Amino acid sequence: MARWTMTGGRFFRTGALAGAAVAACLLALPAGAQTLRDAVEGAWRLNPEVKSLEARRSVAAAQRGAGESLVPAAPAVTLRHTTDYLSRNVGRREYEAEVGVPLWLPGQGTATVRAADALLARTDAEIAARQLAIAGEVRTALWQVSLAERRAELARQRLKVARQLEADTQRTARAGEASEADYQLARAEALSVATDFRDEELALNEARQVFRTLTGMAPPKAAPEPDIGQPPLQQHPSLLAAQLGIRSAQAQRQLVDLTTRDNPEVGLMARRERDARGERYDTIMGVSVRIPFSVDAVNAPKRAEAMSEVVRAEAEQANAARMVESDIQQARLAQQAATERLAIARDRAAALRARLSNVERARRGGEISLVEYVRAQEAAFEADLARATAEVQVGAARARLNQSFGVLP
Repeated sequence: MARWTMTGGRFFRTGALAGAAVAACLLALPAGAQTLRDAVEGAWRLNPEVKSLEARRSVAAAQRGAGESLVPAAPAVTLRHTTDYLSRNVGRREYEAEVGVPLWLPGQGTATVRAADALLARTDAEIAARQLAIAGEVRTALWQVSLAERRAELARQRLKVARQLEADTQRTARAGEASEADYQLARAEALSVATDFRDEELALNEARQVFRTLTGMAPPKAAPEPDIGQPPLQQHPSLLAAQLGIRSAQAQRQLVDLTTRDNPEVGLMARRERDARGERYDTIMGVSVRIPFSVDAVNAPKRAEAMSEVVRAEAEQANAARMVESDIQQARLAQQAATERLAIARDRAAALRARLSNVERARRGGEISLVEYVRAQEAAFEADLARATAEVQVGAARARLNQSFGVLP
């Protein structure tokens, strides 16, 4: 039978309201990323530096367009009128109009285009390097989620075992087959494990929220990245950005060296004049040339600034090369350590699981106390947790190695 609910003076079917509420909740949930690449693209769209980099690229494109134009600046029109109205007032009149067009200095237009092209290439490389950095943040966040998921799952399994032990001990204590102290020990252990499970759940929710904030998506399932080998370092986005930074600085310095003075200007002038009232106007045409001079006191600071930019770009390239090589070496060491740690953790977990089986058989035979059994359980769980952590760390180490090579997911 359908139920009806009154809302705002009108009646609605309860089922319809519930369906609408569920649909609204589903729409409010963040979309889940299908792959790591989807997550990286989502983080890139949300990154605040995107607009800044795109604006810099627009500046470079506009500079290139200016270098390809016929003139370096807009033409100017000068209008002049002369009269003797306030002096002799014999009717002298003079009207003059002049159009001035600035001209490129020799090689200045070509140098402007080259500087703009170098800046465009540098900006594109910086965009790729920034995208790689964002990919590193997403990789780290994803493997943090994976680790939190594994820890929460193991804590859930441990809680299930602890509660089962509590129920079994309570039943045997009531039947007189176990002491009340054993029951209290099992209960305390279950409560302690429940607290640990809540902490792991909280850590998992926090890791997922960090991923959502970074990418705007729910995290996908973490999968081991392929072993791609080491690509040529010349293709690394950070090194490319540094190299193109030097090229851009050198192109800008060449432009400064060519722009030693203001642009010359050619003007076309037309003037109509008469000397007295009643006379016929005469028309005069003329051409003017404006040639600015070069002043070293003005050009020297510009050259020094351009040269300092070249030196700074070269220093950044050397630093980028050192950082890339260091990241690769550290990532390789981390991957090797993670692989060795996983092998040890697996052997230790297998040994402690075998010990737990022996302890459990001994407990059923009444050979050991409940305290010893609880300790064996705790040791086996800690070993399983260490093994799961090592497995996640191996995947994270592979992702870090690919990141150090400059490879996007």
